[in-house]
Formats: sequence, structure tokens, C-alpha cells
Amino acid sequence: MAEKTPITIAIMTPGDMGHSIGQVLLSSIKNKFRIITNLTDRSERTQKLSNLAGIIDVKTDEEIIQQADFIFSILVPSQANSVAQRFAPFLNKNKHIIYVDMNAIAPQTVRSISTLFSYGNFVDGCIIGPPPGSHEHIPIVYLSGEHAQKIADLFQFTDLINVSVIGNEIGQASTLKMCYASLSKGITAIATQACITAKFFGLEEVFFNELKQSMPNIFEKLNKSIPHMPPKAARWAGEMEQIAKTFENIGLSEKMFQGAAETYQFIAEKTPLGNEIIEERKRGQTLNDALEIMTQSLKKKTYDE
Repeated sequence: MAEKTPITIAIMTPGDMGHSIGQVLLSSIKNKFRIITNLTDRSERTQKLSNLAGIIDVKTDEEIIQQADFIFSILVPSQANSVAQRFAPFLNKNKHIIYVDMNAIAPQTVRSISTLFSYGNFVDGCIIGPPPGSHEHIPIVYLSGEHAQKIADLFQFTDLINVSVIGNEIGQASTLKMCYASLSKGITAIATQACITAKFFGLEEVFFNELKQSMPNIFEKLNKSIPHMPPKAARWAGEMEQIAKTFENIGLSEKMFQGAAETYQFIAEKTPLGNEIIEERKRGQTLNDALEIMTQSLKKKTYDE
């Protein structure tokens, strides 16, 4: 009996989340996958992560189209539209290839992107949770759209990623991501501002003692989330901007999340912590250390102005 031809999935791009998803799919025993990408102009770190995961660099978009059955877009929000525009002309001539947008973008953004694909070979997706690889923290991929079940079936033989199809409409998965991230990452932005302000005025010890007494769960969360956040702050700023668009589009105020975006932009652009790399952390790995660096950067910014 002839061996089954492996399913080929292109991941654009294999960064923190993308390379981990590729690695998990490659480790699937029952399903045989080939995971490919185009690393042209990608960072040295992305190339390293891709190679470690066993993802094949096929060098060009044209070669991706020749080989891929599916394309997963897993990027920072600001790049979601441009990458879709790169691939849509190819997929409008190759309707058997399904494009899956898994980015943290507003529902109106993903619906606009979906119109680039004239055959409807497009699925809306979102990822909630950390990069896969551990049974302790398993992420879930939510999917919506006409072809969502086809994508869900790709993950059926891995126990490191959960999958849920939540509807047939493009925009449903992205809306869920915006609602969830507004809490998970919005709370971290608020907590960061509160802690920096307490530190700025020398009240952090009193503030933390009060939190431990009256809101211990909140303190436990921020004690972990604030030090872990800086390497991801630039990406999270883009998510906050997309959340602001989501809420504004239905008549709610966008200002809270524009402020959250500015908080993350400050961490990413105005503090040394913005240069930290997740797997090579050197500074700000505890709450006190992170706040000290953030506060000193804020004071420098204040004095410079």
C-alpha cells in the first residue's frame, strides 16, 4: 500500500507562536505533515526558531504556493493585511489552498482581509494561551468560517493544542480574541501603570502589602505577568489598537485600549526591557527589577521632556 502523501502547511511566520505550532504538528504521530515557510528578510531569531522546529525554508512565496495545502498566517497584527495581500493573488488562482488568519486583529479587519480571497478559501482563527509544547498550559485555537472544520481536523491527533469551531462566519473567532485579550492583556496594562506609579512615588511596598491582603489573586497575577510582558510589549501594543477598533466599531469608547497600547509602546520603545528576548532574558525578570527599570525610564523621559 502506497504511503500517504504528507499534508503541507506553510506558516508565515515561524516566530514565538508560529514555530511552536509547527513543531507540535511535526511531532504528530498519526498525521504526517510537512511544515514550510519563506524566511526571506526574516530576523536571525525567527530563522533560528524555524530551524530548531524542523520547518523547511522554501525561500519564495511562489514555492509555498507550489507545495502548500494550507497557509497559516501567525504574525504581529500590523503585518496581517500585507501578508494576506501577498498571498491572495496566488490563492485566487489556486482555490484548493486554504488561508487561515490566526492573528490578533479586529473582526472588521479580518472581514476586510477575507474579501481578498475571491473563492472564499479563507478561515478566521485565533489563538488563546501560550505557545504550545507543555501539557501544563495548553493553548486553544478557535476557528470560524465555511472551511473551519477542515482546519480543526489537522489538529485532531495532537494533545498539546485544543481546537474549537465556533461558527460559520468570518469575524467570530477574531471577535472572541479581542474580548479575551481586552481582559488578559488589558488588565496587565492597567496593573503596570498602577505599579509604576506606586514605585515612582515610593509607595510600592505599601501598595503591594495592601494588594496581598485585599486582592491576593490580583497580586499573584501581576507578580508574574508584568515581568513576563516586556519582550512581547511591541506585539501587544498592536493588539490593544485592534481591540480599540473593535469596541469603537460597536459604539463603545476606544480610549481605554488606546491608552493600553501607549503603555506597551512605552515599555517596548522607551525602556531597555523592550530589547529583551524571551529565551535570553537578562533584565527585569522579577516584579521589583522590572518596575525599577520601567520607573527609571519614565523619570528619564520626564526629565528629558
